[in-house]
Amino acid sequence: MYLSRVILDDQKRETMRLLSSPEFLHGAVEQSFPGEKQRRLWRLDGYGGQCCLLVLSAQKPDFTQTVSEYGFPDRSPAWETKPYEALLNKLREGQTWRFRLKANPVRSVKEDKTGRGKVMAHVTTSQQKDWLMKRAEDCGFSLDPDGFDVVHTQWLRFHKGRGHEITLRTATFEGLLNVRDPEALKAALLQGIGRAKAYGCGLMTLIPPHPRHHG
Repeated sequence: MYLSRVILDDQKRETMRLLSSPEFLHGAVEQSFPGEKQRRLWRLDGYGGQCCLLVLSAQKPDFTQTVSEYGFPDRSPAWETKPYEALLNKLREGQTWRFRLKANPVRSVKEDKTGRGKVMAHVTTSQQKDWLMKRAEDCGFSLDPDGFDVVHTQWLRFHKGRGHEITLRTATFEGLLNVRDPEALKAALLQGIGRAKAYGCGLMTLIPPHPRHHG
């Protein structure tokens, strides 16, 4: 597995159009890999005050076209790709890591007439935090309610191709997690958490905590 980062030039008109729709971004990710389309985790993020695209993949990507159209072709390197196994192999029960996750927190509500479940977005910070805490155990980690927060939330509305409009509520979580089951956490990191993975949700990234959090 590889984790890649591409710095995007959000002053370009083409990039502004790209950023306006997760559907366009999904296409830019897919065009960077040969062969059949696969579901790859990706996320728009901030890095050093710049807009960047993170992509987790089983293949090494070629972002030449993406960088040419939306990035900084003269930057060296034009993008970064690093093996992901080194991080996965470090995971141990009892560790604390700082995490970031952009997700699509939703619930299923049964409709009275049909009895079918209708997907509804969690819109408040409290609802969104509860959503993640309920999934933490199955994903191999635990959370202190005061140890993480929702740092950004928004509605995304865009059209899928020429078809219907898609509406998503996203929430970006940041904070500290404790590893409970390393193998389950590895699976969550590789497979993503929650829905809307094709549209930039589900990718959780980890970094070592600040020294003041140790102990």
